[in-house]
Amino acid sequence: MGEEDENLIRMAKQMGRDVPDKIKNKPQLSDDLIFYYQAFIDLDTTRTHNMSPTPISWLSIIEYARFHNLNDEDTNELIQIIRAMDRVNLKHVEQAFKDKT
Repeated sequence: MGEEDENLIRMAKQMGRDVPDKIKNKPQLSDDLIFYYQAFIDLDTTRTHNMSPTPISWLSIIEYARFHNLNDEDTNELIQIIRAMDRVNLKHVEQAFKDKT
């Protein structure tokens, strides 16, 4: 649980209110999935931001895998997972752009 969540819980208790559902029922990632989540967050910073959102580059994912000394099987899994996460993320970003216009 992050510092922001802890602050919200403390404030809710101080005010005599229930802890918000989004914190109380927050999904917990298993340890093996935290790596992929962090990888996506790190790799998201490598994308180019031109006129429209662009996917995370394959080369960036490969470099990330090399930095973390992943074997071929784990590298292929990283590529598949990051690309799947990125497709979903891009859909949300594209929809947000459409909603703004």
